[in-house]
Amino acid sequence: MPKNFEVSGPAFLGLYVRDLATAADFYEKKLGFRRDTEVNTWSVAVAFHSYPIPFAVIQAPPGMDLDSLPRTRTVPAIWFKTANSQVVHDALVADGVPILKPLSTGRFGRTFTFVDPEGYAINIYDRDTPPEG
Repeated sequence: MPKNFEVSGPAFLGLYVRDLATAADFYEKKLGFRRDTEVNTWSVAVAFHSYPIPFAVIQAPPGMDLDSLPRTRTVPAIWFKTANSQVVHDALVADGVPILKPLSTGRFGRTFTFVDPEGYAINIYDRDTPPEG
């Protein structure tokens, strides 16, 4: 263990994508993320306002063969929090978004997993702390 520095943990999440416009539209229009207009002067990425960790979709650089990866990518595990997983689930189902794992109740409240247009498995949850009792 290094003794002369400290790493605080994840501070940014970026997903490499084949189709930047499609991925950005999905996260904006299907999940309601707001684009970060101050950062979005980049031509290779679209950043969103997200808390506590900033999130972006990034055009895969030349030579990065995303097609060689499994179409449903379950690693790394990506989790987004919402106030009500049921509402998000129902909206995504109505929009025809593939659901990988159905809604269930557990340690993180109501959770489910969907697949985004790029093949990333995204988990949705609605509770950080264990239930009382």
